[in-house]
Amino acid sequence: MDTVSCARCGTSLGSGALFCPRCGTSIPPARGEAVTTIPLGQPADARGTLADALRHATLGEYEILAELGHGGMATVYLAHDIALDRKVAIKVLAPALLLMGEGMVERFKREARTAAALSHPHIIPIFAVKQREHIMYFVMKYVQGRPLDAVVHDVGRLAIPLVQTILAQVGDALGYAHRHGVIHRDIKSANIMIDEEGSAVVTDFGIAKVQEAEGLTMTGVTVGTPAYMSPEQCATCEVSGASDQYSLGVVAYEMLTGHLPFQSNSSMTVMYAHFNERPVDITRLRPDCPPNLAAAVMQMLEKEPEERWPTMDDVVAVCGRPSLRHDDPIRSEMITLAKAGGQSELVAAMNVPTSPIALAKSRRLVTAPRRVARWWWVLGAVGSAALLWWAAPWRFVGVAPPPPAAVDTAVTAPPAAPPPAPVAADTTARRPRESRVTARVTPPAPRRPAPANPPRTDSVLPPAVAARQEDSVLTSLRATALAAMRRAIGAGATAAELGRGDTMLRGADSLATAGRLSEAMMRMVAVTSLWNETERLARARAARDTAPSAAAPAVPDPRGAIESVIAAYGGALETRDIGKVRLAYPGLTAAQQQGWADLFRAARTLKASLTVTALDVRGSLADATVSGIYEFDNTTTGRLERRPVTFHATLVADPSGWRLSAIH
Repeated sequence: MDTVSCARCGTSLGSGALFCPRCGTSIPPARGEAVTTIPLGQPADARGTLADALRHATLGEYEILAELGHGGMATVYLAHDIALDRKVAIKVLAPALLLMGEGMVERFKREARTAAALSHPHIIPIFAVKQREHIMYFVMKYVQGRPLDAVVHDVGRLAIPLVQTILAQVGDALGYAHRHGVIHRDIKSANIMIDEEGSAVVTDFGIAKVQEAEGLTMTGVTVGTPAYMSPEQCATCEVSGASDQYSLGVVAYEMLTGHLPFQSNSSMTVMYAHFNERPVDITRLRPDCPPNLAAAVMQMLEKEPEERWPTMDDVVAVCGRPSLRHDDPIRSEMITLAKAGGQSELVAAMNVPTSPIALAKSRRLVTAPRRVARWWWVLGAVGSAALLWWAAPWRFVGVAPPPPAAVDTAVTAPPAAPPPAPVAADTTARRPRESRVTARVTPPAPRRPAPANPPRTDSVLPPAVAARQEDSVLTSLRATALAAMRRAIGAGATAAELGRGDTMLRGADSLATAGRLSEAMMRMVAVTSLWNETERLARARAARDTAPSAAAPAVPDPRGAIESVIAAYGGALETRDIGKVRLAYPGLTAAQQQGWADLFRAARTLKASLTVTALDVRGSLADATVSGIYEFDNTTTGRLERRPVTFHATLVADPSGWRLSAIH
């Protein structure tokens, strides 16, 4: 099969592709390819005409320097602001959208002005919204840098701290916008810029809302980037900030793994995957990714909006990093990416996987002198941990009792924490190692009564030795807690279920950093208990979900109903009544309406013979290829004309049946 490549991102596409499913760029038809004779849009050289119209409209205000990029919705130009002597970017709305009436124009103005009111360091500001001589555009800040999709294309998987930084900055920008009533609706890596100051900034605020106005969603206008759209956005439902969160989750998945969760040349296939398929778990594709970061991103990709994180602030708290200082090395890496792309040695080094980085703050070992009396309390905490281990649900699965001499071993030479096991490994294969670690922190044996005389000073452990022993026990308790977390993740626990334990673990690390090791150990024991309970609940839920269910009722073949819808559309055309055509096809665009009106004026009679030649049904969506002949008496030439036609139709099923949503 012949293939073409996207001029913007290089994605390989099928010969019949109308747009790139990755970045949304329009794909012009190949030379010699048959196109419909009904006028549906602008000519191929419309962008050159658009640039000339923009120069004429901005004469005396801006000097148009070059085209920066274009897509299905708009074209962006680099310009020079003559009055303020600065470079700006000018985004021009596609002329076809202006043909949809004054309501569309006013809505675009209103939403662009709302977006222009946003003021945030990670949102590109909009300076002006203007309309001149059948052209509408807005002026925004010009950012020197590179789009994130180009960075991922050059580098592949990004370093974990870099991903966390970008998520924090973009998530903070989206959270600010949501609090001010603005939903982006077109979050994708191409709309995130890495500037030469070392920051991630979000572009295209306000544009995406127009894409869902007045029934445009299913006419091909918003299906420019289906790879990033939420399930509710694919279904043309009303969207909320949760839709932006899902799209940012796709971007996070792309940064962590180097590719999108769902990829296909067909928009129908991608939308079906958004509705019905779960992405491959991040930890399988990126073993060095911290499990709690991977789980948090997977929760952002939940199908139902209410199952995602409540707000973008929660996403930032779970996934992000603190704000970057001016001398932060991550900022230096981002500046290098913005300037050099894949050319520098630093970027080449970033392809090497990094070691796991926990989202919780790393603990700093405290070796200040401590009282020896605290050591006996530590043994009590260790005993509590052993009791919790004994009561854990996995305790009785092939684990031998601890040896009698374990207490002396735990006191004199506590074991080092085991290396973290891969998340994707089998749970049962990990348990012997975990049982050995836990068996060495068993309750202390009964001690003899203390002598009446106080002990000699030289019988007391030196403070430095006691400090090292306490640190070793705390390290062992932390390893036990993390092992419990990995078991819970392996059992299918969600990020929300793991969140409370992660918060408590952060608190324990903070207590240890402050030198309050006794409280930190008690907190670690509580974390282990909590994650053991989380594992139990997750396994119980999995057992319920895997129970055999009743056979689903047989789904009737939709082909007959879809053919009836197409036949009704053909019958409406034969009436030569635009109102009846709109009833059969509610998604009729202004350009299509004008084309049919011209044909109806030129035709005395019209007969439409339409046949569904190919059909692809995915749940409640269907993509049909329709072929046929339009036969009519041409009033201009006085002759009978037969015009063959082939088009693609998108249909959507609702409780009332199948309806025609888009023809392209």
